[in-house]
Order: sequence, then structure tokens, then C-alpha cells
Amino acid sequence: MTASLHYPFKTRLATLLVAALIALMPITLLTDLGQASGVFYALAVTCLAICLLRVGGLSATLADLKEYRVLALALLFSVGVIALAALRTDLRLGTEFERALRVSLGTLVVLGACLALSPKWLRQATWGLIAATWVAGGTALWLSWASTERPDNLPQFNAVSYGDLLLLTAVLATFSSGWQLTRFRKTEIALKALTLVVGLLGFMATQTRGGWLAVPFFIVIGLVLASGKVSPRKLVLPALIAVLIASAVLASSSVMRLRFSQAITQTADCIERPLTISSECGRIQLWHVAWLMFKADPVFGGGSTQNFRPMVEHYWRQGIVSDFTHAQDFGEPHSDIMYSLASHGLLGLAALLLMYFTPAWIFAKRLSAQVAAPARVAAAMGLVVCVGFFVFGWTELILRTLRTLSFYAMSIAWLLALSDERFLKRSSGEV
Repeated sequence: MTASLHYPFKTRLATLLVAALIALMPITLLTDLGQASGVFYALAVTCLAICLLRVGGLSATLADLKEYRVLALALLFSVGVIALAALRTDLRLGTEFERALRVSLGTLVVLGACLALSPKWLRQATWGLIAATWVAGGTALWLSWASTERPDNLPQFNAVSYGDLLLLTAVLATFSSGWQLTRFRKTEIALKALTLVVGLLGFMATQTRGGWLAVPFFIVIGLVLASGKVSPRKLVLPALIAVLIASAVLASSSVMRLRFSQAITQTADCIERPLTISSECGRIQLWHVAWLMFKADPVFGGGSTQNFRPMVEHYWRQGIVSDFTHAQDFGEPHSDIMYSLASHGLLGLAALLLMYFTPAWIFAKRLSAQVAAPARVAAAMGLVVCVGFFVFGWTELILRTLRTLSFYAMSIAWLLALSDERFLKRSSGEV
């Protein structure tokens, strides 16, 4: 990296444009505006222009990205897996290839641009997380008002994905309390605290169960951020506190207690009678189909998720899938993990895990390091994104759409830049 960097007017203007587009991503993701992919493309084009036209041009961008060589290789691995599958099966490169390009090249382009901009103004994108949480939380609460039923007309997503993403934006907004975005420090912290309350209430209104599995991890990350220390022995108490807090919140909701009780009962029934008509048994049947697809070709899988629906039909005729599950006409197995195994075997699973854990490792190292508070805040937020998507993906196809994948890629790039201590040091006048 260059020793110093000044921020003239045009650079500040570029930063504000990038920050505005980053802020729009969660808002469009969780509302009826429905233009999250369009916003991502606008962000990618803008960032590409910055990478090429910044001081030093492309050479300076590549120099900044040199530290992220391992990350680049990890993300580009998915592109190779999809291309190989297309060659083996004669399938055309379609949506899956675009997904791989978004999470690989998209992440690197946005990261390269952010490393040339002003960290002070990049942090202002946080307002998008706050706004998205209030709008989405309010929407979920309004739709579930005076009803014990799950809201079924949420913008763009089913209740599970919507609840998971709402929980994520709420936690990210809360963690950003470590950044001072305005002159009104106390007011800002109070607003972010209220944002967490609205987000949690909205999340509970969606009656999403799988998302609760991530809550203890989020609490532990928050406690590590607050304590400024990372030690296996010292994490025992935070972990216990996290479990107790999550348990207390769950116990306070009769609806959620009922939902978890139903899950346990339905799972037990499904084990004894695999064709039982229930949502839990249906999900297990879909996982079974995905597992059988994986077993048929453990290394490469079925080659594409286009093959999943025909395989459900096939195993329905064999009596492995119930009439109820078959009638739902599922085209995916309701799990990112099983989706990867069924579609692309062990290679697909490796690509998915690299996408989660390579940036997570970088964030974890930065969270544990004795660095400036703004960098540790960004590292904690980035770790929340990686862990959240990983945990959500066990019981839901959270990456089912290009817009959720775009949000993941954008978040990782943005927070990698803001947790990069070398970047912040050369921008020390604005940190």
C-alpha cells in the first residue's frame, strides 16, 4: 500500500456514492422495492470505475488487494466448480455461474474500491442497516398483529429467510454502536439500541426457529468485542451467558415455545414414520433426496440444482417422498449445505465453506488483534455476517436468490475494508 492517501473532493464524492449504494442494499433487500440486484450492479460498476480511475489506477488497486490473495483464490474456487460442472454435464452456464461471479469478482471489485475511499464516510452506510431493520421489523409486526399465524405475505421472501435477514441487520446495526457516525453520540447509541429491540420483535413475529441457532454465536462475538480479549478459557462464561440470554428470550414467548415443541414432536414422528405429513418431515425428506443425489456422485454431485425437482419426482415414485411433500413442488432442499452437496458434491461443499470461513478467519484474526476500536467493530460485524449466513444455511436456502448473495458479497467487502488496519492507518486523519 502507498504510504499516504489524501481525500480530495472527487474522492469524497465517490465515497458518498458507494456508501449510498451500500446503504440501499439492505433496504431494497427487505422491502417491496425489489431492486437489490440492480443496486448491486450499480455498486459493482461504480466500484470498477473507481478501481481503474483512482490515483495509481489498476496497479494501485491490485497492490491494495495483494494481501487478499488467499481470499481471492477461495472465492474464485466456486467459479471453477460451476464451470467444471457445465463441462461435465453439457449444461449452459446460467444463474449458478452468475452467483459464483457475484460472490467472487463482485467482492474483490467492491473491496478494491473501498480501500481507495474514505473510511469515515464509508461507515455512514450503516444507516441503511438501521433503516432496513425498522422497516422490516415494522412490516413483520404489522402483518402478525393480533394473530398467532406466521405472516405469509412478507416482501420478497418466505418467513424463514425474512426473519433470518432481519435478525442479521438488527445485530449489525447494534454492533455498529462502536462507530460514532454523528455528533450526537448518546442519541445515536439509543437509536441503535431501539433498532435491536424492533429487530428482535420483528424476528420473533416471523416465528423463525433456525435463526435462533445463530443468536448465541452473535452474543459471544458481541461480548468478545466489548471485552477486547479472545481466549478459549475466557469464552466459556460469555458462551454460557449467551445461551442463558437466548433461552430466556425464547421462554418469554408462548408462540415460540409452541413452535419449538412442534418441531421436536414432528421430528420424532418423522423418524418413526418417514412419510408423516408435517413441515419438519417434508424438510427431512428433501434432505434425504439431496443426500441420495450426493451419494450417487460424491465428488461432483448432480451437476446442477435443475436436477433436484426431477429427483424428488423419482423418489416420490419409489415411496421415499410423501404425496404431501411431492405436491409442494420443491425445487431445492431447504438447506445451503444440502444444496451444495446435491448439486456439486464435495467440490460444491468446499466452495461454500471457503466462501464462509475464509473471510471469517480474516475477521476473527482482526477481532482478536490489539488494533483500533473502529477496525475491531468492523471485524466483529464481518464475523457476524459470515457466521450468520453459515448457521442460517443449515435449515434454509438463505442464498437461494441473487439478491441475498449480493448482500453477502457487499457486506464482506465493505467490512473487510473497514477492518483493515493498514487502510485505516493511512487514513488516520479521518478515522
